[in-house]
Amino acid sequence: MKKLVVYQSSTGFTAKYAAWIAEALSCEAKELKRVSAGEVAECDCIIFGGWIMGGMITGLDKMRKMNPKQLVVFAVGATSNSEELRNNLKNQNHLEQTPFFYFEGGLNFEKMSFFPKMMLKMMQKSVAKKENKTEQEKEMEKLFAGSVDNSDKANIEPLVALVKEA
Repeated sequence: MKKLVVYQSSTGFTAKYAAWIAEALSCEAKELKRVSAGEVAECDCIIFGGWIMGGMITGLDKMRKMNPKQLVVFAVGATSNSEELRNNLKNQNHLEQTPFFYFEGGLNFEKMSFFPKMMLKMMQKSVAKKENKTEQEKEMEKLFAGSVDNSDKANIEPLVALVKEA
């Protein structure tokens, strides 16, 4: 079975997970912008990863337009992994019938582009003003303190096992 890991990364966390997955599956990892529909058509399984912005997995729509035969999706974000988060992401990104995994990455303010950095600053101000914060908002407030990397190679094990079984 020919596999390819395709990813869209902004600050490096998704790229790191993509490299780990490709190594574990003995296949190549390529940035989405460097992949053609022809390459996708040649593969039996595409493992796609994108970072999360506003609850959406970046690059997923573009990947879907390439019509992969089999698609496995992972998303990388700054918040802790939870069933509620995974369910929300699955629903928002229409992944009900697609194998989906969430991996905690982190925040790297130094590598962020202008727009995501501005959005985070707005969120930071909004969360700081709230009196009765949810657990997720409390966690977000901690994240805003500075750059952090919570990536863990062990997180990829369920995804790798699923792809190897197919």
